[in-house]
Amino acid sequence: MADPRTPTNDHRTATNVPRTPMNDRLVPAKPAGPTRRHKMLLLGAGLLVVLGGTAAVGFALTGFGAASTSSLVPTLPPSAAEPAPAASPTDSAEPGEAAEPAAPVPSPAPVAVFLGDSYTQGYGAVPVERRWSSLVAADAGWTEVNQGLGGTGYVTPADLHACGLDYCPTYVERVPGVIAAAPDIVVVAGGQNDRWALAGNPDQVRAAVDATFDGIRQGLPNARMIAVGPSTAEAPTALIVELDGWVRAAAERVGAEYVSLIEPVLIEEAMIAPDRVHVTDAGYRALADRVLAQTNR
Repeated sequence: MADPRTPTNDHRTATNVPRTPMNDRLVPAKPAGPTRRHKMLLLGAGLLVVLGGTAAVGFALTGFGAASTSSLVPTLPPSAAEPAPAASPTDSAEPGEAAEPAAPVPSPAPVAVFLGDSYTQGYGAVPVERRWSSLVAADAGWTEVNQGLGGTGYVTPADLHACGLDYCPTYVERVPGVIAAAPDIVVVAGGQNDRWALAGNPDQVRAAVDATFDGIRQGLPNARMIAVGPSTAEAPTALIVELDGWVRAAAERVGAEYVSLIEPVLIEEAMIAPDRVHVTDAGYRALADRVLAQTNR
């Protein structure tokens, strides 16, 4: 009786295996494609591999510290790792970019002509920059053109003794020179040297006052004009008070600002120079302060 554990067909020839024409060897049959079950098994195995790799990386990051982390995280090139520094204001603009606006150029200081007598000239001021006209110009930010000549007035000329020249013209005669300077501002000051003319021919003085302000306004229609009335180192006389009124009226007619030095009286005894005609540096400072206070705008 045959042993049931022993196959009975181990020596049989497989009749369903194809033979090649060239030889008699067996040709294995083409394996069948994967089934749906096989695909699911392969997908599950792939997920296990991915999860296992992620866990391994996490273990490496937490288990080995910063030294191991640097070997796992790729290093970015400098251009990608850090933002480019912002361009400084001094960097030149790239082609196609708008250049930064240039710094504004400051406007030139206004030019101011001061027409007057020895007070405007600054007689006795040491240094000359302490005269009232220079103090006003410095405080107001003006460029000063000083046309003060000692001994002169609206109708009164002067000579070598008073102004240092053979002939120093009157205010009316100097109007063309004021216009030629093309100033932004004109300050006309004084008149006390006309006190002798006032006693003899007051109408002539008043006409000269009008002609001075009218002539300047006609030649400089857009200039700012300031009139500073007469002043004396002594109490003003009735004639000086009258002259002060004429100057005020002429100034108002041409649109000029007016500053009176006798209402109230400006010059005090302590400000009078030893010659009893002019003022000290303190007097020039007081005069400048009066003008600035009444015209500062």
